Amino acid sequence: MIGTTFDTLTSALASKLITHAENEINKWLSKRYDVTVFMATSTAVPPLVTSLAETLSEGYIYQRMSRGGKESDQRGKILIGQVLDNLKMISEYKLDLTDEDGGVIADMSQTAYRVLSTTSNYENTFNEDDQINWAVDQNKLDDISDTRE
Repeated sequence: MIGTTFDTLTSALASKLITHAENEINKWLSKRYDVTVFMATSTAVPPLVTSLAETLSEGYIYQRMSRGGKESDQRGKILIGQVLDNLKMISEYKLDLTDEDGGVIADMSQTAYRVLSTTSNYENTFNEDDQINWAVDQNKLDDISDTRE
């Protein structure tokens, strides 16, 4: 960080903000991935997670050390925003994490964000045509009946 002297106090602040960045990233990824695997060894951390943690902690440092300076604060907000945008896309299944070899890391099954449809092959009950033509899909009624047995 150009213009920053990392003395004892600055280094202590940076260390706290690195931990804060890691915790924030784990919060976002924990719904999709087993983050305890990432923390097991430094080699298990996906490269993107490392980059996000570095950028997020840098943004936090710029914000905390801005001392009211608009440029530093704005630089911090931009860096933080970039990371949060990426984390949001990962949590929404728009991006995946990859390992060092470029292989996609499998996420946990049964995650909170995954939406499973049980009605994708059913006809709509309420259509836009004449109400006399409306009907409930017979397979849907059979499936409901099967769950009661």
